[in-house]
Amino acid sequence: MVEWISEHMSEELDNKLKQAIRAKRKRHFNAEQEHTRKKSIDLDFRVWEKLSIKAQELDATLSDTIEYLIGEANRSQNANKKVDALKKDLSSLLDM
Repeated sequence: MVEWISEHMSEELDNKLKQAIRAKRKRHFNAEQEHTRKKSIDLDFRVWEKLSIKAQELDATLSDTIEYLIGEANRSQNANKKVDALKKDLSSLLDM
C-alpha cells in the first residue's frame, strides 16, 4: 500500500491523506473521554456573529468565550445579590 502511494500519489495528496487519518484518530480518541468530547449547538447567525466578535476581542475560542461570559454573568449575579442584601440590612438599620 505504501509503495503504491509513493508511486501514484503526489506528495501534497499524501500529506492530506495523512492529515485526514490523524484527524480521524484524534476525533475517535477525543470522543472516548468525557472531558474532550465535543458537543454541537445551533446558533442564530446574529448570535454567532456577536459571539465571534467577542471571541476575537478576547483572542479565545468560541467555547472559551462562552465559558468566560457565563462566569462573568455568575459573578455579576452574585455581586448584585450581595448589594441587595447590604441595601436591605442598611434599610433595616435606618428604620430602627
